[in-house]
Amino acid sequence: MPIIEIPLLADHHSHPLLYAALQQAADLTEVGDLDSACDQIRQAADPQGSLTLAFGWKDHQFKFPAARLEQLPPLALFNVSLHQLLLNGAGERLLSERYGNDVSRIHDRDWYESHLPTILSWFANLAGSADRLVLFYQQLEQLGVWSAEEMLLAGEQEIEWFHAAGLLERTKFWSAPEMFAELSPAAQDQVEGIKLFTDGALGARSAALQQPYQSVPSSKEDRGMLIYTDPQLQRALAGAASTGKSIAIHAIGDRAIAQVIHSLEALGPSVRQFPQVRLEHGQFIDLQQAQRAKQLGIVLSMQPNFNADSVHYQDRLPNGYAQRNNPFRMLIDQAGFQPGIDLILGSDGMPHGATFALEQSLYPPYENQRLTLEEFQAAYGSDTDRLFRAEIQPPGEENLG
Repeated sequence: MPIIEIPLLADHHSHPLLYAALQQAADLTEVGDLDSACDQIRQAADPQGSLTLAFGWKDHQFKFPAARLEQLPPLALFNVSLHQLLLNGAGERLLSERYGNDVSRIHDRDWYESHLPTILSWFANLAGSADRLVLFYQQLEQLGVWSAEEMLLAGEQEIEWFHAAGLLERTKFWSAPEMFAELSPAAQDQVEGIKLFTDGALGARSAALQQPYQSVPSSKEDRGMLIYTDPQLQRALAGAASTGKSIAIHAIGDRAIAQVIHSLEALGPSVRQFPQVRLEHGQFIDLQQAQRAKQLGIVLSMQPNFNADSVHYQDRLPNGYAQRNNPFRMLIDQAGFQPGIDLILGSDGMPHGATFALEQSLYPPYENQRLTLEEFQAAYGSDTDRLFRAEIQPPGEENLG
């Protein structure tokens, strides 16, 4: 097994407060069957009957029937992508007591995706604290990560927790526009930029693709969803530009990426009001889109651990999409993106850590996804000279595309 020694990483895309808040939750990321998942959820349940949290469920491995869900303690269960949340009846009642009637709308995919920043902030604030942030960053360091950008600020309290934990120098805060407007001027000064979502995720079949998903549960053709119409997105971008902050735009599917690039081009000279424009994820970007993004000065913020989506989501990706996912070689060799300059890397917490990201970069499912060690280190960057020894498990040649 090769051992690679690298500086601790700067993770350019994470949700540290949310993951810190989920430290006591049932972690299902390594659970591959329904019975084991139910057992783990019961073990994590509070005997007093408070809401049990679980995350990391992978619906490509097993489904969660409603009847089994109702047999469990009060539960909120996140899909691994965070873009799908299951509540049983008891869990919905408890969450509604705190957050009101909107909780009943979580079952509506379009509503959930359109309100994702609010929903995730509920759970980040529900169990977040300065102490849990300290523990979480200690865990990150053990996994080979020094700093982690917070891509969805949960409120002014979060900044105060980071300050109390002594961790302000190890993160940058990105905020949804609605949250940014509620912050005090001092808190706004702490914010790096504005974060917009334009589509969902593959795990929830809500990333906006040009082609329909396979194996859609209903007979209706489904290409995912766009959060905004074109005029709405252009107005949202113009509003974000007026803050003088940078912008980070979530777009996974090729249909969402096309909309983002067109909308930024439509802004004209106003796009220069942003100190930086980042496209988050960009998994299905094509060469023409990449070239236009390069001309606009867009920074691509991507996740090499999402190379595994090419394998995990074969049950839903349209024909040919698995090979197109995370086309790092095209972006670097043909479109001219430079690791560490306008191509940066993060984890989105799926999972955190250097080891899996390195394995997926050096030994990806498809050759077009491959990064060299030098490219990986440049694009992740480092804020410290502390070192991490990663023990890498190369796959068999039969697993390479």
